[in-house]
Amino acid sequence: MIVIPAIDVRGGRAVRLLRGDPNEETSYHEDPVAVASRFQEEGARRLHVIDLDAALGDGSNRDVLREICQAVVIPVQIGGGVRTLGEIEAVLELGAARAILGTAAALDPEFVARAVEEYAERVLVAVDVRGGRIMVKGWTEEGPELAPTLAALDDAGAPRYIVTAIARDGTLDGPDLRLYKQVIGLTDRPVIASGGVRTADDIWALRDAGCEASVTGKALYEKTLKLSQVIRG
Repeated sequence: MIVIPAIDVRGGRAVRLLRGDPNEETSYHEDPVAVASRFQEEGARRLHVIDLDAALGDGSNRDVLREICQAVVIPVQIGGGVRTLGEIEAVLELGAARAILGTAAALDPEFVARAVEEYAERVLVAVDVRGGRIMVKGWTEEGPELAPTLAALDDAGAPRYIVTAIARDGTLDGPDLRLYKQVIGLTDRPVIASGGVRTADDIWALRDAGCEASVTGKALYEKTLKLSQVIRG
C-alpha cells in the first residue's frame, strides 16, 4: 500500500480545500517546494500535486510545479486543467512522472484513448465522484454517471484511476469505503483512493478494500497521520 502525500497549489501556496470548495480554503505553507522536500525526507515514495488555479480556470502555478519536480527525486504526478495532448506534454516536460486527466477524460473517453496511445502508463485518470456522478471543471459542474463512464474509460485503455470521494475530501471523516469497493467491482484497473483519510487505520482499511494506494493531504498537515506510521522499510 503506497501513501501519496497531496500538495494542492493555489496562488503559489500549499492549501487544502474542504470538499473542493474554493471558498473553504486553509493555507498550510507559503512554499510548496519546501513541503514537497519535507514529504520526501519523511519517506514518501511519490507526490500528488494539483494546480488548483489551472483546475478552476483562474491561472497557473506552472513555475512552482517545475520547482517541485526539480527539488525531489521521487516521482510526481501532476493534475489540474490538463485537458489536451499538448497540456499532457507540457506537464511531463515539467518533470512529472504522470499527468492526471480529469474533466477531459470524463467527458471524452476517446481523448483518453489518444493519450494512452501516446503516453501509456504516464497517464492517470481522475474520477471525482459526488452522488454517483463524476464532477468536472474543478468539481464545479456535474458530469456523467459513474458506472457507464468507467466502462468507457476501461475500453479506452485507462491504465489506472485515482478516485476521489468529494463529500469526504478535506473532512478527516474517514474514507468512503463503499465507493472504492464499488469502483473496484466495476474495473480491473488499479485504484488510488483519495478523500477523508484521518489515521493509519484508514490506510489499512483502504488496503484491505483492494486499493493500490491512498492520496492524503489534510491528515498529514494536521498531523492526525504520520508517514512513518504507514511506510514499510
